[in-house]
Parts: sequence; C-alpha cells; structure tokens
Amino acid sequence: MNEKSSVERVKTGIPGLDELMEGGLIRGDIHLIAGGPGTGKTVLCTNLAYAAAIAGERVVYATFEESSEYFRRNAKLLGLNLAPLEKKGMVDVVDLEALKGQQLETNIALLIQAAKDAKASLLFIDSVTALLLACESSFEMRTFMKSVYGSLKSEGITTVMTGSLYDGGKLGLEGFMTDSVMFLENWEDGVELKTRFVILKMRGTNHDRRYHSVIFGPKFTISRF
Repeated sequence: MNEKSSVERVKTGIPGLDELMEGGLIRGDIHLIAGGPGTGKTVLCTNLAYAAAIAGERVVYATFEESSEYFRRNAKLLGLNLAPLEKKGMVDVVDLEALKGQQLETNIALLIQAAKDAKASLLFIDSVTALLLACESSFEMRTFMKSVYGSLKSEGITTVMTGSLYDGGKLGLEGFMTDSVMFLENWEDGVELKTRFVILKMRGTNHDRRYHSVIFGPKFTISRF
C-alpha cells in the first residue's frame, strides 16, 4: 500500500468539494476556512459539521462569535436541523461566548476535554480569530497558535477552524500554521456580488488550485465556473 492510499480522509459531504482534495480532508489534520466578512465561512463550516454527523462522526462545534442559541437557529434556517443529532449525541455545541475572560490555554483545554467527553472525532472552532484577538502581542499570538496546533495534533483530533482576514485583506499566522487553507472571497460580476472558493494549501494532498463558484441554497455546493 502506498503512502497516498494509506492516508485516511474525512469526506466533506459538500457537493463538488471532495474531488478537489483527493477524496476529503486528511483525518487528524487541522484545516482552516478563511475569508473576509460575509463570504460564507460559518455556512461552510456548519455544513461540514452537519454532513459529518449525518455520516456517523461525533462532532463538537465550538461557537465564539455568536451564542449557541443563535447558531442553532441560523443552522436551521440553512435547512440543517441540529436538534435530532444533538439528541442522539452526534453533535455537541459548545458556547465559547461563556468562556470570555478565561485564559486562552484554558479555552483550548476545555475544547479538547469536550471532544474527549463526547468521544468526538471532529472539532469545529468558529472562529479561531476571535481567540487570537485576545492575544496582546504578536509573540503571544504565535506562542498560543503553536500551543493550539501541538495540542490538537497530539490528540489526533481532526479540526476545522474558521478564520477572518486581517487589515489589508491578509491571512494571519493561523494560515501558515494549519495543515490546509480553504479560502472564500466575494467578487464583483457586473452589478452582482458572487462568492468563489479556492484551496490555497493542503499538506499531503495533490489538491485543485483553481477558483470555483460557490452556490448558496438548500445545499452548499462548489462548482466550476
């Protein structure tokens, strides 16, 4: 068995996406969904979490930028009813809003413990930027991100994070330290604002490097232009 075929992957359940990354996300890696405001980062992240749970993965979804109540409501508006999955123990929503004021390391330790308690194979963090903004210096940010990466990798937890762009539209440190970066951006097509998707990097994967169109609807879809 060659190295490529022995790599275990998590299917995304997103139409048009798995074929861009040799069948799915590498299990145990840390994946970043990055983009500016209003590009659909949380929408994609929620769809990934829902599809994983439907496929039989136990999922912990940590939300920082909105309360768990609003997260569930917004997911339902997307056609993703989390209630039955939560009742079955397939999805555990963790409200990071309640953890504000805690030390950064405490937040990550609590998330890892939540994943262990739920026997989860996937952890979703929405967003890592909200945590990093609590750092008081670039050195603290780098140290914290290294700690996050090391802790999650040592536990073997497949993690998907959302991350925002910083001033000037640039990716932050998290874009360099994660194993993959999937990028969403809005662009003007005449008088219409559309969204496109590209995989900027994905370690261990011969991934597609072209821009693809994003279709928001009953089912989040990646398609060719």
